Amino acid sequence: RTTTTMTTPLLSLTLTLLASSLPPLLLATAAPPRVGFAPRALKAMTRTAASGRSAPVLRPRSAEPSAEEPVRQAEMSRAVPFLKRPDGLNTRKLAGDYGFDPLGLAKDRESLTQYRLAEIKHGRLAMLAAAAWPLQELENPMLAEKLNLPNLVEETGGRSPSVLNGGLEQVSAAYWTAVVLLTVVIETIGNERWGGKVAPGDYGFDPLNLMPKDPEGAAQMMEKEIKHGRVAMMAILAFVLQEFIGHSPIVEQTPFFFKPLFS
Repeated sequence: RTTTTMTTPLLSLTLTLLASSLPPLLLATAAPPRVGFAPRALKAMTRTAASGRSAPVLRPRSAEPSAEEPVRQAEMSRAVPFLKRPDGLNTRKLAGDYGFDPLGLAKDRESLTQYRLAEIKHGRLAMLAAAAWPLQELENPMLAEKLNLPNLVEETGGRSPSVLNGGLEQVSAAYWTAVVLLTVVIETIGNERWGGKVAPGDYGFDPLNLMPKDPEGAAQMMEKEIKHGRVAMMAILAFVLQEFIGHSPIVEQTPFFFKPLFS
C-alpha cells in the first residue's frame, strides 16, 4: 500500500512535467533552421519547463535591412508630434523629412518624388525672389535715374511690382518672353538628366563646385538647401501680404533688416 501511495504522486508529477514540456519541444522541433535555435537554447527551454516556470519566447534574429526596402521612420511625425507619420513619406529617404504631410498628398513613391521636385523648384525661386524683392525697392530708383530707365517701383509707391501691388504692366514683354523660354530650356534639360536616377532637383548645376564629394557632406548640403528654400517661401509670402495690407515697402516696414542701423 505504501509503494502504491508513493508511486501515484510520482507518476502524476512525471505526466505533469511531460505535458508542460511538450509545447516548447514541439515549438523547437517545428521551427525552421534559419531562425537560429541552438541546442543550448533547447536545453534551457526544457529545464525551464521542468522547473514549472513559463518558457521564454525565442524570436528569430532580425535580418539586415535591404537597400531596396522602404525607409522606416518613427511612427509619429517629428513636425507635428501629435499626428501619426504619413505612410507615404516612408517610401524613400529624402533630405528635410520631418514627417510633415497632414493632408496625405504623398500617396506613394512616385507622388512623393514629384512633390519633392515641385518643392525644390519653388524653394529655389523663392530664395531668388526673397533676395530680389527688397533689393529692387532699395536700388531700382537709383539705377533707373543713372541709366535713364523707367522706375518700376514709382507707380506702386516704392513697392515691388506684383499681382497684388500692381505695376507688372511696366515690365517689358521681351523680359517675360525670355523668362518663359529659359524655363522651357531648363525643364527640358532637367527632365532628360533626371529620369528618376538622381536625387530630385539634381540638374547637374554646380559651377562653383560647392557640393561635397562624400555622402555625408552631400546630405548636409541638400538638407540646408531644402530648409533655406522653405524659409524663403514663407518670407516671400510675408513680403507680399505685408505690402498689400500695409501699403508701404517692406524695406520701410522692417528697416532694421535692410537699412544701416547708423547712418
